[in-house]
Amino acid sequence: MCPNEKLIRFLGYLCLLVFPLIPAGIVGLLGHSATLGVKTFLLTGLGVAVLSPLLNALIASRGGTPHHNRGK
Repeated sequence: MCPNEKLIRFLGYLCLLVFPLIPAGIVGLLGHSATLGVKTFLLTGLGVAVLSPLLNALIASRGGTPHHNRGK
């Protein structure tokens, strides 16, 4: 595994943990409810976990040959 792959994997794990904490903290503080913050964290984390592979597949599929360079 090259260093770039390790960095990308680390950033992916970091994103799965840190990104959901921000909205969960805001919702929990504004709603004055720890339960609401935890639910927000879980829903956001699940959304990120589900959408990350889909977005990666979409980006990878666009990385192929450009449409204007296809042979006719």
